[in-house]
Amino acid sequence: MIFIIMNLNEQIFRIKNLMYEQPQVQTVTDGDLNDPSGQIVSLETEDNEPIGGLVLTKLGNAPNIDPAFNKMFDESKFQTEPLNYDNSLFLHSLDVNDQFKQQGYGTQIMKQSHDIASKNGYKYITLIMDKGNEPAENLYDKLGYKKLNSDDEVDFYFVEL
Repeated sequence: MIFIIMNLNEQIFRIKNLMYEQPQVQTVTDGDLNDPSGQIVSLETEDNEPIGGLVLTKLGNAPNIDPAFNKMFDESKFQTEPLNYDNSLFLHSLDVNDQFKQQGYGTQIMKQSHDIASKNGYKYITLIMDKGNEPAENLYDKLGYKKLNSDDEVDFYFVEL
């Protein structure tokens, strides 16, 4: 019983420290989902220091962004998932600056992109991930992304919003 209480106290102390150590953040967007280059969604500290970001674009722009898209977006494999060019966005270039990694900011950026997509009437977000990127794979799994197609080099993921 004493061990459990000590462990609980240690966890509470750790969480409090994380809460006070993490800077307040703000979401910043640049561009437009309708532009071929898409909309940048980023997080910055209260001092405007960049934490990380990603890009959301219409699914129709994905072939110009990622050459793997054409072979991964095989509509015959999507019999059970109604992904299409009208209801889906393509997410790419997720990056978190080194000093902010493993602090939950990747999750925060992804959730912000989900909110933006949903508020703009989209039902799905898709992305392509290079195989072997375990941190990204763990993040996508945690956020409910499902692997829909795969080859030796990349995995095609989607999430329903």
